[in-house]
Amino acid sequence: MKKKIALLTAAVMVAGMLTGCSQNATYVSEIDAADFVTLGEYKGVEVTLAEASVSEEYVDVYINYVLSMSSVTTEVTDRAVEEGDTVNIDYTGYQDGVAFEGGTAQGQSLTIGSGQFIPGFEEGLIGANIGDEVTLDLSFPEDYWNEEMAGVSVQFDVKVNGITVVETPELTDEYVQGLGIEECTTVEQYRDFVYEFLYADAVNTYNRNLKSEITESVMANCIFKEVPEKMTDRYYDVVVESMTTEAMNYGMDLASYMQTYYGMDVETYETSFREDATKMAQQYIMFQAIADVEGLSLTEEEIEEGMEERATAYGFESVEQFKEQNDVKTFEEYLMAEDVMAFLIDNAVITTTDATTEAAAE
Repeated sequence: MKKKIALLTAAVMVAGMLTGCSQNATYVSEIDAADFVTLGEYKGVEVTLAEASVSEEYVDVYINYVLSMSSVTTEVTDRAVEEGDTVNIDYTGYQDGVAFEGGTAQGQSLTIGSGQFIPGFEEGLIGANIGDEVTLDLSFPEDYWNEEMAGVSVQFDVKVNGITVVETPELTDEYVQGLGIEECTTVEQYRDFVYEFLYADAVNTYNRNLKSEITESVMANCIFKEVPEKMTDRYYDVVVESMTTEAMNYGMDLASYMQTYYGMDVETYETSFREDATKMAQQYIMFQAIADVEGLSLTEEEIEEGMEERATAYGFESVEQFKEQNDVKTFEEYLMAEDVMAFLIDNAVITTTDATTEAAAE
């Protein structure tokens, strides 16, 4: 849970660019980074990562998921229940002739073959027609999670209210053509398209993990002093804004979102956000200190080019509009960190492992 938040806050620096310049904020360019960190070894950092790869099985899983999104549920009225059908049922479970707690339901949906109910229940409904009432004499498994019911013989009275079947389209050239993907009209072309899409995502994940591993390793070699409070406050505001936006995407306020998805009350998540903000401040101080030692500095032309790329990516009409609506100093910090990260990667000792072998070992 904590790691998930940390992963999110590692990326909110970019979100911070999309806010106005903070009043009385402290930026890394305004301090002497060496006053706040003693650098350890940052060259030759050893990192081992699984290579970016995509298996044919993963391509199949993705394609099957896409196909399932086009599935159609159809009511069945002219035949009995079969394996794979979804039935709507009412049922009551009895132990020694007395209905037991948790054994009764109305309008319950159950897919036959899903293993959702105890052994024999789903199989016992195969062959039943709509409106049929079926009596099932069964026993709970000996290792059932509820010890009071483990191994107990019971009887279920079940009524079949309805039958539906989910029909998933087949992967054909005609289906592919209906997706409207340019220059992708056959199954073979679609599989290649999916592979390239998934591989690009795998590469992005690899690069993200590489940066994270290197950053964590270099930070572990550093000794930090207390960072400027106004700098931490700025990162804290960015974390809060980012998480608030995330909460709004779920139609929730921040407090409700953090309680629901992270199990944190206000005091707990505010403490967590403050810790993440402090870590972010330390990261950028460390990056700046390395830049100072190694003589890494961005030219005005490089900064301007970076702004042009970002303005285009975010749909701004011009660089001037980007500057007006964004915190330029934060953007310069972001570019500095990216420049230093490229240096650290070039000087790291990176070992890649076979992703398939690693997955099998897990």
